[in-house]
Amino acid sequence: MSVSALKILNQPGWSYKLSQEGVSILAPTKQDATYFAQSYGSALSETAVKLKGKVRIEWRGCKQPIEFYGWMTSQELSTAGGSGSLLPVGGAVFCSQVHLPIELLCRMVAAADNKRPVSIVRQDNHKQIIVNKPMSDMLQTSPEIVTQRVMTRFWLPGDLAELERRLRNETRFTWTYYGRLNEQTWAILTTEFEAFEVEGIWYRQGTCLTNPLLVPIPPGAFAPV
Repeated sequence: MSVSALKILNQPGWSYKLSQEGVSILAPTKQDATYFAQSYGSALSETAVKLKGKVRIEWRGCKQPIEFYGWMTSQELSTAGGSGSLLPVGGAVFCSQVHLPIELLCRMVAAADNKRPVSIVRQDNHKQIIVNKPMSDMLQTSPEIVTQRVMTRFWLPGDLAELERRLRNETRFTWTYYGRLNEQTWAILTTEFEAFEVEGIWYRQGTCLTNPLLVPIPPGAFAPV
C-alpha cells in the first residue's frame, strides 16, 4: 500500500487490521470510504494480490462494504479487456467502466444500499455501465452481460425518442413504458429517471419503482439482440 494511503489510515477516525482474508479498513464516514477507494484503488488491488486476499473498506453503519481483489489490478484488467465487474461493492453492485469519478463511485455505493433495481447508462454511447443486484435479478441476466449492453435495442423506438427528449428537458421524472428485460421477455415498467453530468459526460440513472408486468412482444419492437 502506498505511503500516502497509509498516512490517511493512521489519521484519527481511521483503523485497519490484517487477517487471513486480507485487510479490513474502517473509515470515519461513507464519503471518506468512497473517496479513499477512488484515490487508491490501484494500490488497494495490488495489496490484495500481495496478500492473496482482499481489501475491504467499511464505515460505521455500513451495510455493503467496498471490496478490492487481486484480479482488479491493471494487468488483470488489460487481460480481461477492461470488461466485467470492476468494482463490486459487497457483491451488490457491478460496473464495467474502468474510470470512476467520485460522483459515480458514490452512486454505486448508494445503489448497493438500495433494495430497488437501479441502473446507470452513459448517454453518449447508450451503454449500461452500472447495475445493482436487484436490477440484475429483475433482468434475469448476469451482471457481466448487463453492464455491457447498449440499451437502444431494449426500448421501443418511439419510447426511446421520448425518453431522450424528456432527459434533455427534465432533470428527474417518473415514467411508465415498455422495456425489454432480456432477449426473450418484454414488460411494462415504471421507473424514476434522473439525468446528471460528471466530468462533461451525461448519464441517466433509472430506479425501477414497481415489479415488471410481463407482456407479449409489443408491435414495433427491435429484433432480439
